[in-house]
Amino acid sequence: MTREQLTRMENDVARALIRALEMAHPHLEGHSERVASYAVAIGCELGLSKATLRGLRIAAALHDIGMLGLPNELLVASPLTPDQWAQIQQHPRLSVQLVSRIHRFHEIALWIECHHERWDGSGYPYGWQGEQIPLPARVLAVAEAFDGMRTETPYRPALSEQDAVAHIQQGAGALFDPRVVAAFLKVQPILQPVGRE
Repeated sequence: MTREQLTRMENDVARALIRALEMAHPHLEGHSERVASYAVAIGCELGLSKATLRGLRIAAALHDIGMLGLPNELLVASPLTPDQWAQIQQHPRLSVQLVSRIHRFHEIALWIECHHERWDGSGYPYGWQGEQIPLPARVLAVAEAFDGMRTETPYRPALSEQDAVAHIQQGAGALFDPRVVAAFLKVQPILQPVGRE
């Protein structure tokens, strides 16, 4: 099998998994694709290698695939009980369980698992901080947070573009790697229309 055929197969697998996620949880429609677009643009601004960008695109597209293991009622509950919140926090590990079954995706599994880690150590599942968190996961954290804030959910209205950007800026040095936030701020004005307007 040629490299081109392998890449096409990876893309097809990722698309099929994303479609399954969106069918199970319709309010997530388009989220994976937008997060992938934002993450790759941030990665380009940071000068990541072509191979890392390719892995980042797949990781970003599949970062929430573990939501398939959660009941839809859980994702629309508001407010969440501590028990429900603990269940939702398992989705990165559920994502890894699915992704790691595909040999070619082994390398990106840790990036997916760590996309809710925070620069100051307040995230999950490990409570890693700063440079302990793989750089692609730090990129994914910013891309995912931005699109999450811009997306209406059953329990929360979408934020305006301006407010979402302000929240990302405020999170620099606490929730997010300041260098990743700086890269995001450079590319965001160009990317904002992707998959939305």
